[in-house]
Order: sequence, then structure tokens, then C-alpha cells
Amino acid sequence: MTKVKIFAGVRVVELGQYVMVPSAGAMLADFGAEVIKVETPGAGDPYRSLVVDVRGAGRPNFSLEQNNRGKKSIALDLKAEAGQALFYRLIETADVFLTSLRPGALRRMGLDVETLRKHNPKIIYGRANGLGFKGAEADKPGFDASAFWARGGFADLLTPKSGEFIRQPRALGDHSAAMSLAFGIAATLFRRATTGEPSLIETSLLATAAWVLSNDLVASQERTQDADVQRRAVERNPLVGTYRTRDGRWIQLVFLEPQRYWPGLCEALGRPELAADPRFADAKARAENGIACLALLTEIFAGRDWPDWQGSFEGLDAPWELVRSINDVFADPQTVSNGHVFDVDMADGGTVKLVATPVTVDGTPQTGTHRAPDCGQHTDALLAEYGIPAGEIAALKRAGVVA
Repeated sequence: MTKVKIFAGVRVVELGQYVMVPSAGAMLADFGAEVIKVETPGAGDPYRSLVVDVRGAGRPNFSLEQNNRGKKSIALDLKAEAGQALFYRLIETADVFLTSLRPGALRRMGLDVETLRKHNPKIIYGRANGLGFKGAEADKPGFDASAFWARGGFADLLTPKSGEFIRQPRALGDHSAAMSLAFGIAATLFRRATTGEPSLIETSLLATAAWVLSNDLVASQERTQDADVQRRAVERNPLVGTYRTRDGRWIQLVFLEPQRYWPGLCEALGRPELAADPRFADAKARAENGIACLALLTEIFAGRDWPDWQGSFEGLDAPWELVRSINDVFADPQTVSNGHVFDVDMADGGTVKLVATPVTVDGTPQTGTHRAPDCGQHTDALLAEYGIPAGEIAALKRAGVVA
């Protein structure tokens, strides 16, 4: 099917580094916006070189491609007066400005909302940071592993009290916050189209952590948090939890309506008689005998390898899943058939697989159309758009203002 370019004609100027704001820009580009990434001459987004030692020479920077596909790049020295003047000309043509720079830096560089609105009164201003834009720590630096994972409560919630600290999955907070930022931009584009009024959109890694964990946060008002909360919850309803098979795989059960699924589970386990066992016959009995039920289920699952269980469980119409590896997810038939992964052509003629924005339009995945730009790849074309002659562009390059 043909991709639907919902944001065709929308110009986004992005001054962001690493992942959070750039990935929001990539989502907007996936939906058809023209996203212009502003980078520092000679250096670019620090994410370009962050993992070069891990990647090895000549290999694609997969993380950069994932979060910057479909964009243009202009390299401007925003600390130079001439570079700042060129940036303001770019802002005059834009619908949206996105940034991850801290509030203090934006004010010092003349990039705060008030200054940009002098050059473009209708521009939508979107920004994201670590801990929010109010309070004593608004200018504190923050990455997803610090502001989202550590400060936001994820690390404490997911790390076993007796075990090793759990590492955060890569960019979990960044990509979660990016969806909120992209949603906010979409909403304010609609508002401006219907009322003419521009908006200031803000989000943060801490706000995102609070939202993602909102069920846990609001529930914390009613019960004492301690190391045994999750264990006791599973004992009360042993049909919500993970069970290990003999060959070391894990099966996740999420039977929030336990009575509905209990007989079918007993059949799948080859133990139909358990459905009528008075100790486990209904939710109340299973809660009263939670430890015994949990132990019995653990023993049964551990008695067979996953391939031996597979046929029985694939015939069970219930919310369960085999715990998959990252490699499994990348090649999952459901991932592939729904267009969650797509190919992008690289400059050397090869391709890389990237992950699509998690929303389809009229059944069509919104995927990137081309690879991430090289730093400053579109500088000449964008400056020429303003009528700046080639000789002047060359002089600006010699002065280091653009690249």
C-alpha cells in the first residue's frame, strides 16, 4: 500500500542530540514531515561517534540510522553571529522547532521560545529534558538511564532485592518520551490549524517514567511497598507469572480472569483433573492455597522442554507468551507481517533493517524512506533555498560557520 504522508508540507527544525528528541523527529519524518537536523560543523550529533569503537570501521551506526532516518542535515555554528542569523532564517520557514538542549543553554544561545517567536510568531516549540522545566533541577543534565531508569523508579521496581542490578534496555526512556513528544506536536499542529494559535510542548524523561509506571504509582497509595509484593501477588493468583521449562525457557501467563482460563490450562498441562481439585477449583481456593498451587505449576512446567509444551499451548486460546530474545523479536513472523521492521538502503549499496513507528495509517506502516543524513549533507541545498549564492556559501564554509 502507498504510505500516507499525513504531515506533508510540515517543516520541522530539530536541534537535538542522542536519542529522545531525534527519535521524535524520526517519527514525524516517517509521517511525511520535512525534518531538518541542525548539527555542529565538523562534529555533528555526538551520537554519530559515541559507539564507533563498538561498531568497528566501515559498519553502519545502527542507532543513528534508527533515530535519524528520513531527515535532512544542515551544519551551522550557532555560536557564531552569522550562523545564528542563518538559523533564524531557517526558523522563519518552519512549522515546528524541536530541541533537547537545556533551558539555560537555549537562553544563552538566543534559542528560547520568546526569541524564536520574534522570528516566527506561529512556530510550535517542542522541548524535552531529563527532569522537567520547573523546579530547582530543571537545568540538571539527564539521560534515560539516569532520569528515567534510576530517578523514575524503574530500576528499583525491576531489580530483585537479592540480585544484581538490572541494566536498562537501550533507550527505553528516550523512545517512550519521544512518542509523547511526537503526540504533543501532532496535537498542537491540529490546534494551530483550527485556531491559529501556536503552542509550547514540553515533556521529560521523569514525566515519562511516571506515566509508564502510573499504575504502580497510584497503587502505592494503598499498600506498603516491600520486597515481597510481587511474590505475594503471584501466590494469590498463580495464573499470572512466569514458569520455567526443563530446557530453560520461560512461559508467561497473564490470566487476569483466572476462572475463565483455569480448565483450559489444566488440559494444556495434561492434568485435567486439577480443574476440579478442591484446593484449586476457583480463584478463592487458589488464593488460599497459592503457595501450593505455585509450587505444583512450577513442578509441572519444569517436567518438559518447550518443544514438548508448544503444541498444547499454541492451541490454548488465552493470554500467554513464550519469553523471546531480542533476536526472536526481530525475526518474529508477526513483527515481519505487520511491517514493524523495514529495510533502508545505505550509501554503500547495502541495506540495514530498522524498526518502524508503531502506528499504521489505513493499514500501511509509516516507515522511513531513506537513510540518516551525513552531517551537513543538505547544507548547500538549504542555504541556496534562501538565495545565498555559491560563492557566499563557500566563504561561510571557509570561516567555519557552516559545513
